[in-house]
Amino acid sequence: MKKEVFMKIIKPQLLFLPLFFLFLSPSLFALQIGDAIPGFSVISGDGHILIRDDLLDKKGLIFYEDRSLMDINQDLKDYLKALNLDKNNIMTVVVVDCNDLGLFKKLWQDRLVDHSRKINLPVYGDWNGKMKDRFHLEDESSTFMVIDETGHVVYSQTGTITSSDFEQIGNLVH
Repeated sequence: MKKEVFMKIIKPQLLFLPLFFLFLSPSLFALQIGDAIPGFSVISGDGHILIRDDLLDKKGLIFYEDRSLMDINQDLKDYLKALNLDKNNIMTVVVVDCNDLGLFKKLWQDRLVDHSRKINLPVYGDWNGKMKDRFHLEDESSTFMVIDETGHVVYSQTGTITSSDFEQIGNLVH
């Protein structure tokens, strides 16, 4: 009898469990150190395509940024440029969340080209949001990742990267 009462009370609650998981923050599932990066494809404002395989056999430095936060980690970008990294073995890219732009897509394609010239780094758009989804990145944030030659995450940080972390990042890319 007690089991029947228990099941009548608990069983309906179980129906809502899948809905609970829909509202969890993507950061709970974010890539961790040692995880392989998933496949992705992003396109620059001038039409160049970057895919996951382009990062293999070299270290990858990925800045994934919300459109409103494109300059948040400029100090780190400047630091990395000052290291004069070997461009044959290290690829630095900026990916901007350009999902849901609608009529403003052409404007943002031009902005990405201009921003690429301004910071002297390739800037790509995640036009369909699939990279953000596959990497489980947060909305309206900036994430920086260091990827090793095999496509695994060796460093990941969301938000502003402080100068106290620069040396650690520099050691990872040398």
